[in-house]
Amino acid sequence: MNNRDYSKMKPDAYDNYRAVRSNRFNVRFDFYSNDVGYNTEDRTFSIFVDETKDNEYLREIIEKVERERAAKDGVEYGSDPVDYELDKEALDETLEQFYSLQSRYRIRRGFSPVQREEPSVPLVNALSGRRIDCMYGEGILDFIYADFSTPIKNLAEMLSGINSLVKKRPSESTTPIVIDDDDHLVVDEFERFRDAFIWLKDICYASLYSAVCPPLYEDSNDLDLDKLLWYGNYLLELQKEYREMIEFCYDEDFHSEILGKLYPSERYNLYLMSKKYPTSIERKEKVMFSTSARRGNQMPFGMSADEWAERMAKLNLKPTEKAIAFAKEFNLPVNSLMFRLQHPTFMSVWYKVQTVEEMLELEFTKMLEQNIRFRKCKRCGRYFIMKGNYETRYCDRVAPGETRNCQELAAIENYKAKTADDKALTIYSKYYKRYAARVKVRQIKEADFKKWKYKAMDMRDRCSDGEISADEFIEWMESSFPNRKPKT
Repeated sequence: MNNRDYSKMKPDAYDNYRAVRSNRFNVRFDFYSNDVGYNTEDRTFSIFVDETKDNEYLREIIEKVERERAAKDGVEYGSDPVDYELDKEALDETLEQFYSLQSRYRIRRGFSPVQREEPSVPLVNALSGRRIDCMYGEGILDFIYADFSTPIKNLAEMLSGINSLVKKRPSESTTPIVIDDDDHLVVDEFERFRDAFIWLKDICYASLYSAVCPPLYEDSNDLDLDKLLWYGNYLLELQKEYREMIEFCYDEDFHSEILGKLYPSERYNLYLMSKKYPTSIERKEKVMFSTSARRGNQMPFGMSADEWAERMAKLNLKPTEKAIAFAKEFNLPVNSLMFRLQHPTFMSVWYKVQTVEEMLELEFTKMLEQNIRFRKCKRCGRYFIMKGNYETRYCDRVAPGETRNCQELAAIENYKAKTADDKALTIYSKYYKRYAARVKVRQIKEADFKKWKYKAMDMRDRCSDGEISADEFIEWMESSFPNRKPKT
């Protein structure tokens, strides 16, 4: 007999933290199962997006189930041409979205880690089955600066206005959907994903990680505000958390007198302690062996191109008597044995990632392992990835409405600020432009202009140092080419 009373137990801060990140209101955050591999040598990683939930190979199963449904309803399959037009329109839109995303991310058509000859074609999500390559830190920055609020607000307003269109009709609500075999189960899941993604795509496409980890709604015909806000709040809470974490772990100005001498990994440990979160992390990992998946220049993960070429030049698949005997003893195909004895086989480590939260956590900890650094741009205030030993206070991001990045704009602004009060530079710039214009119309010979330029730079520096006055400098400039009358 259970005589324990748990009614007075209250959730602590971590319980509330986990609750926001948990499947609830029939919303699943862990629908896709992606493979993520890292190359520590060049500090990049690749995401192989789950293709099993949304690809062209589902067409055959979908058609089979739809034929069965048509037969059950007593109608001819494919008799309505509108269905074909809608399918074609959806596929065209998916392809258009793919090219749009390709302008933001390094996306390949995509293969699984187990290679095939042809890539899959997604039916709904443009990133299903794709491979995306990123530098350490790029995915996190893309996520924390994504605009989720606008599409969430737009969808909330739309659902409020046409609520009757996304809810089940009364006649349908009492009729259960019969799932009587695996094919019907697969199609039912795909249709629920498709119907919800139509509404959610602008939210999902706002960032890379929300696109490769889309949610599944158990009842896509009942996409009400509670479910929408649960998913939207999940993304916004993660965004807020990682902005806070990056500041705590990477910002050089954040409590520098306390944290300034610590590595980001040490600061992260303090961050977890301050939140009373667990300081250990578990994740799903798998190890693979392949003759093609080379991830680096050193074994067991890879080798240099020269070493690989040298090994392949000596490739000889003709088996010896000893090789044949070995293959027989260990029950190995002779051809496979000979191939692997001479062709390099590489080891690779992959991580299974199903949620946005897992993807962010994986990348963040990998950054800590490699001592990747973020810094806040002194111009736009956004964080950027520090590359190599190149020290800069400004990012190379081009802000909306600008044609130059912050580094270039900062250089221009700093130069203007530096020269604003320097009369010598102002005078020099004025006469340089005047005489350069005369060179173009051949009123001044180019050779004479070059000689003048070096002398003018010397006079400019003398004026800046106070050796001559601004009036003396102007007088010299006016008299440099006496064939022209000075302007009054």
